[in-house]
Amino acid sequence: MTDRHTDSPEELATEAVDLLKAFELTEYEAKCFTALCRIGQGTAKEVSEVAGVPQARVYDCMDSLQERGLADAQQSKPRRYRGSGPDEAVDTLERRVDEKLSRLGELLPQLGADAREEKGGEIWVTEGDAEVAERMARLVGDADTEVLLAVAVEDLLTDTLLDALRAATTRGVAVTVGSPAPAVRDAVASAVPDATVVETWTWWESHPIRPGAMSSVLMVDGHSLLVSADAPTDLPGVRTHRAVWTDGDDAPLVSMMRPLLSQAIAGDETATI
Repeated sequence: MTDRHTDSPEELATEAVDLLKAFELTEYEAKCFTALCRIGQGTAKEVSEVAGVPQARVYDCMDSLQERGLADAQQSKPRRYRGSGPDEAVDTLERRVDEKLSRLGELLPQLGADAREEKGGEIWVTEGDAEVAERMARLVGDADTEVLLAVAVEDLLTDTLLDALRAATTRGVAVTVGSPAPAVRDAVASAVPDATVVETWTWWESHPIRPGAMSSVLMVDGHSLLVSADAPTDLPGVRTHRAVWTDGDDAPLVSMMRPLLSQAIAGDETATI
């Protein structure tokens, strides 16, 4: 992990420019704003020298930054510019992103019928530790009555998933989490105090799980199901998790897994996965 305290001002500025570009600022705009953050305020010539942007382009960049609410201009000769404070700038960018996400949330449902209303029993695949945990969190977020989760590895127990489990208990959903790993059980018990946490029977011979072994099973309201397993990657020594999941109870996999998971969570060692 990089020690941010050892980064030079130039390295910090370069990283800031890269991040600002992700918020639809051009490279020159991002460099000019970062320069203002470094010097507080200055003329176009001073901004140009610090940012490494041609002075003729600084004026256009400042006009754009003013329109975005990220800079102010002083009507003096020569004209001086001042950037928004760090907190104000972040709030401005966050507000613009929230507005776009809100609008996108309005538009997308209007583009067509919900595919889940037209088809049932479809199986989907998700790959990556964070992606699998995020999918589990979304399934838990839709829970109305019951969540059954058996999980063997801490990799999948992200803050997002724990937050979703805690929110589910707040809604009155019965949440039961089982694991053969003490660290997983302790983490869930601490983060989700209203959940039932149990030691499952162990279908993994040891911890961490063996390559290719099942790493989690989640069932929500008796019909949404996710099953994940350890999976290799193209990088040597690096592994991840791959999951198959469905949010409809028409899939044969759901009817097969429902009694097995229920028995596993209950500690019935006669079940076999």
